[in-house]
Amino acid sequence: MEHDSSFLFSQFGRQIMGGQAGYGFDFPASTDPYELLRTVCARLPLLVVFYDNEGQIQSINQEVTSQLGWDTGDLLSRDFLSQCFPDSKTQRQIRYWMIHSPSGWQEIPVHSVDGQVLEMLWAFVRFPNGAGLMCGYNITDVKLTQAALLETSDRYALLTRGINDGIWDWNLTTNETFYSSRWKIILGYQDHEIGNHIDDWLKRIHPQDVERVKLNLMLHVRGQTPQFHQEFRIQHRNGSYRWVLARGLALRDAHGNATRVAGSLTDLTEHRPAEAQLLYDALHDSLTGLANRTLLFDRIEQAARHGRRRPDYKFAILFIDIDRFKVINDSFGHSWGDLILIELANRLTRIVRPDDTVARIGGDEFVILLDDISNNSDALGVCDRIHATLEKPFIVKDQLIRLRVSIGVATRSPHMDKAEDYLRNADIAMYQAKVAGGDRYQVFSEEMHLTARDRLSFEVGLRQAIERDELTLFYQPIYCLSDNRLYGFEALIRWQHPTQGLLLPDRFLPLAEETGLILPVGDWVIWRACRDLQHWQEQFPRWQLSVNVNLSNRQLMHPALVEQVVAALEQTQIPPDRLHLEITQSVGIDQPEQVRDRLLQLKAQGIKLSLDDFGTGHASLCYLANLPLDSLKVDRSFVKLITETAQQPPIIDAIVSLAKALHLEVVAEGVEHPYQVTRLRELGCDYAQGYYFSQPLSIEQVEALLAKKTSLN
Repeated sequence: MEHDSSFLFSQFGRQIMGGQAGYGFDFPASTDPYELLRTVCARLPLLVVFYDNEGQIQSINQEVTSQLGWDTGDLLSRDFLSQCFPDSKTQRQIRYWMIHSPSGWQEIPVHSVDGQVLEMLWAFVRFPNGAGLMCGYNITDVKLTQAALLETSDRYALLTRGINDGIWDWNLTTNETFYSSRWKIILGYQDHEIGNHIDDWLKRIHPQDVERVKLNLMLHVRGQTPQFHQEFRIQHRNGSYRWVLARGLALRDAHGNATRVAGSLTDLTEHRPAEAQLLYDALHDSLTGLANRTLLFDRIEQAARHGRRRPDYKFAILFIDIDRFKVINDSFGHSWGDLILIELANRLTRIVRPDDTVARIGGDEFVILLDDISNNSDALGVCDRIHATLEKPFIVKDQLIRLRVSIGVATRSPHMDKAEDYLRNADIAMYQAKVAGGDRYQVFSEEMHLTARDRLSFEVGLRQAIERDELTLFYQPIYCLSDNRLYGFEALIRWQHPTQGLLLPDRFLPLAEETGLILPVGDWVIWRACRDLQHWQEQFPRWQLSVNVNLSNRQLMHPALVEQVVAALEQTQIPPDRLHLEITQSVGIDQPEQVRDRLLQLKAQGIKLSLDDFGTGHASLCYLANLPLDSLKVDRSFVKLITETAQQPPIIDAIVSLAKALHLEVVAEGVEHPYQVTRLRELGCDYAQGYYFSQPLSIEQVEALLAKKTSLN
């Protein structure tokens, strides 16, 4: 049957309250005790359950329904305890407390209609007639809050134990300060040995640092800085001072006033040497220990600033470059080259004053800043001392090596402040010293700057010349002396400069060699010569001509040379033996094995090889005999010795005899007179070229020559 909770509540209330003065209630006659009890129970945030003297549920308040989800019918028609407390042991315990009310509150979880478990505190009240009530207070949210706080507290405790930093927390309201165990350990103390006042920290700071720390801490408390961040020294228990970093952040109220500051303390003592080393490494050369480019630039610009304040202040920059250092590296290896650089650095350091700066800014490039010199001539005296100290040879693998250096000197200019400008000027002067033969010094002048600027413009123009098709080839005929037959041509490069006209190779090839442009230029010459020969072969098939192309040192040592030559031959369908590559005897003399290997690779393709300018260099006969050559070219300087009346020079006889002994063909250059032709023919020279036969011809002139010879034959 349906139970009306209001009716049950009313009846039960009247039983326990109505007219029972012995229960301690003294209500006015007009007061209905039921209404009073119902009103009180309805307003309390408690679950209230009334039961009779046999423990049977008689009534519940609205909170039971609201919080547990059970309606009145469910709980009164069925066993309340089995619905809300499924565990049988808990049911027995509650039944016992309903009859024998315990004192205080009991924490017993209760199950809602949807199976959710709520944490509850229960109190049991027993009335004199045996009936009673149980009141429940929902503490689920409290429990969750406590768990979150406990978890946060555990995490905080774990964090302070696990991190390497000390934690501090300064309560500005109470002026108490918390220091974590790690904070105290950093200073060598146990937990109980440091108090909880801010002065327990500040009084240990180094006297030279304490005012700075206090100031920055107060600035942050006042809101004038976004955070507290300070490095300082603090005294350890053993009396020593340790470097630490303190960080902190203030917590503020709604008015922006700081209420507390919390942060960390990091021990930097062990890191300070590492930081100093990192700073040193950033400013010094790793091999020699000298200043590097960064430190040098800073020192030069400091000197320039001094010069602005003192008009009589002078300084000088010495740019030092080792002559032919690559030969040393290639001959002995980079490890031995490094030892030479270290020894050179030591010698340079011993020459100058302690306040001067010696720097290494590149592989074999050194710079000296002579600071506050009396006269610019002082710099030249240092140059002389450098050359003097290099008279003492270096010892490499039991061999004595005398180092030669080129030095450029740049002195202070009142119109210049930037270090890079001073270094540029010294570099320009050093380059001029190298051009003059090396092993000397040059002082920078404005004329050098103009020359360098023109040279840079010339270099840019040469780069563009390849793209703009401004390069062209001229061809000098080579004749067979035995029958005066046209044998072939030597390709000679020219540059049709847009403003300077037709330039000969001595105007631009040295620059191309120096800058590396010789590689694309040389590749273009090989390809163009093969293409021109192909065209002539197609136009004049009866002529079995060859073409000679000169190779530079950089080309010969370039790994892609063989591949480039083979590609040119394949594209033009030129027989490999029609291409003759010429090298000078100074090419690769420092790397004979590599040269031999590269020439053998070319020889394996069927290409013919010729040694140009024989007799003018320093190559040994052993070096000559070791190369896979096909011919020698006698330099024009020897051919000029052949005159019409004088006795014939024996040098020509010797060169031809040597070539024949090595089974090499001989080509004479620079032939200008008929008696030279006669004498060379008598000596057994195979081929000749020169103005006697023809000057270098343009492509159109070559075609005209071939057409003329074809018509005559």
